Amino acid sequence: MRRLLITLCMLLGAVSLSAQTTAEEWLKQLETSLGSRYAFTMTVDVGMGDDETTLAGRVLVDGDSYYISLEAMEVYSDGKLRYEVNNQRKEVTEDRVDLTSHDLLTNPTRAFSFAPAEFNMALRSSHNDEVAIVELIPRDASLGISTISLALVRDGQRVYPQQVAYDYDGDSVVITIGEYSLNEWTLPQWSKARYKAYDIVSFL
Repeated sequence: MRRLLITLCMLLGAVSLSAQTTAEEWLKQLETSLGSRYAFTMTVDVGMGDDETTLAGRVLVDGDSYYISLEAMEVYSDGKLRYEVNNQRKEVTEDRVDLTSHDLLTNPTRAFSFAPAEFNMALRSSHNDEVAIVELIPRDASLGISTISLALVRDGQRVYPQQVAYDYDGDSVVITIGEYSLNEWTLPQWSKARYKAYDIVSFL
């Protein structure tokens, strides 16, 4: 895990959980707080130690549609199709959205929606019901994710993610979430004309 998760675990690991909000309650409050329209900045750490790479970007979600920018990469989606743009290689990959994915970089519309039927949930640490770490283990091993760890914070009546860590059978992806916006933005739309000079690779 990255610094934030390690620090939270050290500070909160010994706290009694008997009177705290449960993992499922934290996740329900998170989903309600975000709603269907939100945006945030992020940094993405891939790998660990000397092999770690850090990238900066942002995510915008509006219902089933979303937009991701991450360094030279952009992703547009209307909820059915996904257009992944590599601006360095001047290439666009078009494909259908993976509706089973809970990965923030693959399908952010489901990144914070976790059903008990799909995941084993555990509250790993909590402090004064203000911050918490929730661990999720997919029941479906074919998803390829060993665990998802969420660092959550309560702001008044709302709950927001501070960090999401994915363990892909030993490969680590940690996304630290920055500034939020819930309303004042416009979702960029896919335009083939904008990328007419790019090569298009289609999996449709």
